[in-house]
Amino acid sequence: MVVPLAKVPDVLQLYHNGCSGGHLGIKRTVVKIPERFYWVNCRDDVKDWCHRKGISCVAVKGPQTRSRGALKLYNVGAPWERITLDVLGPFPESESSKKYSMVVMDYFTN
Repeated sequence: MVVPLAKVPDVLQLYHNGCSGGHLGIKRTVVKIPERFYWVNCRDDVKDWCHRKGISCVAVKGPQTRSRGALKLYNVGAPWERITLDVLGPFPESESSKKYSMVVMDYFTN
């Protein structure tokens, strides 16, 4: 189907930003659109659209490098010398009206 120039933004919105588009990027969008549509300079329009509307793409894709917490090695010589405590929840209430769970871990015995 040949797309009139006035409808090109609608096609780009649908195939790149829309629910089924998924912000696929330039290469995959350029492959996907010509399967059903044609217009002059389609590739250039897709590149321009992706760069111009790139804020939402970056938000969806997230950061390129994911930071991780530093792992530390703790020397522990006896049980209960070092412990960790986590509170989980809220969960559905139990019969005794409890919504949270506390987890305590000993570094020595795990």
